[in-house]
Order: sequence, then structure tokens, then C-alpha cells
Amino acid sequence: MEAVVSLAGRGRPSPARREIGIPAVDLVVLIESSDAMKDLADTLSKVVGTALGAARLKRPASLRVTYLGTETAFPCTVFMISARGYLTVARRVDGSLLASRPSGPWRGEPGARSAGVEGSAGHALVDVLAHFDWRPGATRNVLFLGDGPLHGARSRTPAGHDEGRGAAGRVIEAARQMGARVHMCPSAGRSRGDAEAQERRRAGIEAEYARVAAETGGQFFVAQDSLGACLTMLEGVIGGSTTAPRTSAAAPTPR
Repeated sequence: MEAVVSLAGRGRPSPARREIGIPAVDLVVLIESSDAMKDLADTLSKVVGTALGAARLKRPASLRVTYLGTETAFPCTVFMISARGYLTVARRVDGSLLASRPSGPWRGEPGARSAGVEGSAGHALVDVLAHFDWRPGATRNVLFLGDGPLHGARSRTPAGHDEGRGAAGRVIEAARQMGARVHMCPSAGRSRGDAEAQERRRAGIEAEYARVAAETGGQFFVAQDSLGACLTMLEGVIGGSTTAPRTSAAAPTPR
């Protein structure tokens, strides 16, 4: 399999060299820019080469992979640029058209926080789905890895209302409009605090992520920070991304 891999931040990707009958696959791996996800970003960076090699042997395809952070980059990983940075610099998208807003640099310090708005994960997902430079004829896929809810993806109406759609609904709507599949992977990590409250929060996040995956034809994983688990996840996403998404017969997004 010929892999056209875009390590974001190294310029615009080269056009894929396609052969007749060889499917083109675009995959954006989008990770939440939080301290809790740094170890997972490091682990994923160690196995992407192996995952691409395994996919090359199993299924011929022209594969292009781009790695982005929701708000900022993770230094020394494949996630070298934010979604907003990629779209406004490499794609030259007008920043005023994006749901996300600029944020401060990620410093890699314990407890460090970016200057981004709350709920940026949902904003970044909608922005990538709507404005990424998808190749003509390629199947469109996003793998999102996060440790929090998607709230904050709002409809850009003049009044600024979200029209009651909710973050997950907005992501699903954007994916359907673009014919994209969204694979969702919440972190399995545990936060400190009341165990019962943390379990309720985790269950809510997993339900939200599972809904997005099911209604866009994507896969649902729970992230485990190990080389083997990350490799299995990436191989599964890549291997299942060569066909057009088949969405579930769930109820339509509320209007």
C-alpha cells in the first residue's frame, strides 16, 4: 500500500499517486490538547510507522494521514500543529469562519492550561470536518482521541445560539454533510476525586463518543496507553477506512 503521510506542520501534503482500482483514504488523527493526553500522544507517535506498515501489507490503498491537536501541538510527537493552525496556515482558511478560537502555546508543564475556550474539542472536530483539504474521491475519516466531553461545538448563527443541537449533534451533522466517518476514542485514564462522580462523568463521555461513532459509521474504542493497544486501534481504523461510511439508522439530529 502506498502511504501518503502528512506529518502536519511540514508543509502541504503531496498529491497521492493513485493507481486504477486502488482506493484513496484520508485520515485525520485529532487528539485533545490536554496534559492528560500527553502520554497517549507519545505512545501513538511510536507506533504509527508500524501501523502504516501493517496496513500496507494487508490492504492496498493510497493512504494519507494527518496528525493534529485540538488547540495546540504536543512537542516531540507527530502532533506538531493544532487543527486551527493547519487550517489557517496550510489551507489558508479565513479564521473567522472557524468555530475554534486561537489559544496559547502548550508548554508541557504539569497543570498548564491553554488559553482556548471551553469545549474546544467539539469546535475542532467541526472545523476539521468542514474545512480539511479532503482529496477528491478519497474516503474521509477522522479518529478523535479525547478525555473530556465535546460540549462547545455551536452553530454559527448570527445570534450565536446552538439551536439545541448539542456538541455531538453538530459533529454528526458536519460529518454527514461531508460524507465522513468519525472514529471516537475516549481515554481510559482516571482522574482524582470522588469515584462515583468520576464514573458518572466517564460513562457520559463514553456514551457521547459512542453516539458520534455509531451515527457516522465510525468505530468506537477506549484508549489504553500501551504500544500494543494503540497499534491495534490504529490498524483497525486504517483497515476499516477504505469503504464509504455506513451510518446507523438512529434518530435524525434535532433541529
